Formats: sequence, structure tokens, C-alpha cells
Amino acid sequence: MEMRQLRYFVAVAEAGGFGTAAERMHISQPPLTRQIQALERDIGAKLFERSARGVELTAAGRVFLEDARQLLTLAQRSSRRSQAAARGESGELNLVYFGTPVFETVPAFTRAFRATYPDASVAVSHMTKEEQLESLLSGVVDIGFGRFYPVTDGVTSWNIGAESLHVAVADPWDERVRGARTLADLIDVPVILYPRGDRPSFADKVVSLFRSEGAEPKIAAEVEDVLAALALTAAGIGATLVPASVAHLRWPGVTILALVQKAPSVPVSCVFRTHRRAPIVESALRVVSSLIRDGGGLKGEIHPPS
Repeated sequence: MEMRQLRYFVAVAEAGGFGTAAERMHISQPPLTRQIQALERDIGAKLFERSARGVELTAAGRVFLEDARQLLTLAQRSSRRSQAAARGESGELNLVYFGTPVFETVPAFTRAFRATYPDASVAVSHMTKEEQLESLLSGVVDIGFGRFYPVTDGVTSWNIGAESLHVAVADPWDERVRGARTLADLIDVPVILYPRGDRPSFADKVVSLFRSEGAEPKIAAEVEDVLAALALTAAGIGATLVPASVAHLRWPGVTILALVQKAPSVPVSCVFRTHRRAPIVESALRVVSSLIRDGGGLKGEIHPPS
């Protein structure tokens, strides 16, 4: 049984005759008749019987007509979906993130991606940077967001933005810290670092910033992520440097202050496989590029993927 035969059968059933159906299908009548006869042999039943007005469906033909229409509709839908997937307009994009880009970058990207490709979906998962890079290379995930990725063969990293740093302090806290407006004002304050492990990292950046001020940070604790750091900050263990995207969070017992003078910043990066990317990844990269170009929540420097 062929899709062509199903189309011919439906055409004859709707036209009520072979001649009219042949005209509508832009073929001669003998090939059409032969295709219907072959279809009847395949299913083992007569589909049409002669009548004074042309042909009429048999009982078997009426049942088959319903199924044939459904099969043709399904085939057309499958064809459209396959073509959309080949163009990167449908399917599932597997996105992973690490760290604070989840607060602003991931929502901004996902919102723009879904608006541009409404037939596509986005699956969002957390992974360490090492896990991200391994999963990208193996094709398990499609795109990642984070910071301070190590140079990795087969993976391209775009700098898609930068966030200024703020200081999170317990509420209430030492007035000296409340008046902090530069990193130098925090040299004598205990600091909570994150993340622990997975170098290079945000923690390394904080340490290097203190050293650029001519001092070693007084490390009160090293924790897994920013949420743990804020919890210890609220407990009065120390202060925590956070990116601007975290400043919007409301954390009980914590006040987040801007470093308004010479505020340092940290990058936001997007990573993806350099070669053999799926069409939906190309679509995702176009969205990232447009967000940067149009100022839609990302500000960075990118280069066309190879």
C-alpha cells in the first residue's frame, strides 16, 4: 500500500467517479483505475461498486475511507514536523546551566527562543561546568550557560554578557560594611566564597580581585553555590560578593549593596559544540545573537560559529 494509492482512493470517493477524480488529480483514468485495483488486492476487499451515477463505496470502502483520511492527515503532519525539525524550528533543546546565570540569562534566552520558535520546547537542567563540557561533546546536551569555562577542544564559548558585582551583607551588619562602595572597603571583612571546586570559577575571580587591591581575602567559608553563601551571610558568618542578577533576590536577613565606584564585573558565557550541531542548536545560537544585537537582556561579544 502506497500513500499515492490512498490519495487516489480518497479522490475517487469524494468525486464519485474515476473520470472526475482523474481530472482533479491531473492524471489519465487508466493509471488511476489500475492503482485502485492494486489497492483492493492489497487489502483483500472491494472498495467501490458501479452505480447509475458512477461509483459508490462498499461497506469496506466506507470504513477504509475514514482510515485513509486519517493516515493522509497524519502523513502530512509528520512531513511538516520533520521539515520544521530539519530547519531547527521544532523539537527539544536541551539547555544546561551552572551558577547565577539561571536568574536572568536563562529566562531571557528561553523566553526569546520560545517566542521565535513556538513549536520547539526547552528542557533546562543544572550541571557543573565539567559535566556540561562532557555532555556537549557527547551530544547529550545542546547548549550551556555559565562562567569561566576552561578552553576545551571541540567546544566553542561565547562571551555573551557581563554583570557588575554587588556585596551581600547580613541585616543588621557592621556600619563599616554598610558604607562599602569599593572592593577595597571589604579587605578586612570575612568573605564567603563559592563555588567550591570546579576551577576556574567565580571564587577564583573574587580572590584575584582582592589581590588586585593588594590584599588576600579573609575567607570565612567556601560553599557549593550562591544560595548556600547567602544562607551563611544571613547567619552573620561573612559577606558575599554576588553578580547583579542576584541583587533582585529577596533573602531574609540579607541586604545587597552595589559597589558603585569602579565596580568590577564577571562574564556570562554560552557554550556549545563547535562542529556537528543539530539544526535546533543553530536556531538557539541565532536567538543568542539577536538578544545581544537587540539588547534583549544580554550584552557581550560573540563571533560567528565555525
